[in-house]
Parts: sequence; structure tokens; C-alpha cells
Amino acid sequence: MPMIKRTNRSNETNKRHWQAHVKAFAQSGLSRAEYCRQHNLSYYAMIYWQRKLSESSCSSLSLVPVALDVFKKSSNISARTELQLILPGKATIAVGDNFSPATLSRLLSVLENR
Repeated sequence: MPMIKRTNRSNETNKRHWQAHVKAFAQSGLSRAEYCRQHNLSYYAMIYWQRKLSESSCSSLSLVPVALDVFKKSSNISARTELQLILPGKATIAVGDNFSPATLSRLLSVLENR
């Protein structure tokens, strides 16, 4: 049986079709299974397209610069602290102006091996 290759136009139409369903499903309040039943859609195709479309939307994200002066300094950390590394449930590392990169590297290495 010969393999049928879809054209870009039909691929784009299919993508728009699924984008509309993924958006409608998110707003429906229904379970995925119920939404698919009501719209005669494949449950597994819906899962595939939800993942595919969320991955493509993540790839368009970008970093945004944030002014650091808007953050309040913690009262128990020196006013000269430039950077804080908070490891929930483990430790908080405060790095000041004149830190030693070699010492910080050794400290992080020790913490990774805990």
C-alpha cells in the first residue's frame, strides 16, 4: 500500500482543528474522556495534541530582564548580599560582593553529594 504524504496545507488545517478542540476542552469543564465522547474524537489523539501544542507554545517563551532592586532583602541576610540560593528544606546560601568562586563551587559540590 503506498504511503500518503500530507501537504503543508492539510497539516496546518489539522493543527488548527486540534488547537480549537484543545482550547474548547480546557474551557469546557469536562473530563478529557467526556469531551472526546461528546465531540466524537479519539481520546489518545487529544492527549497527543495537548502535549504537542503545549510543547510548541513553550518553545516560544523568552527570558525577560527583571530589575533586582524591586526585591526586598531578607532581614536576616546582610545588606551587602548580592545573591541568595535557596534550597527548600536544606539551606540558604547568601553570596556577597567579594565571594570566592572556587569556594562557592566547592560548597555546591558538597551539597550535591548530600
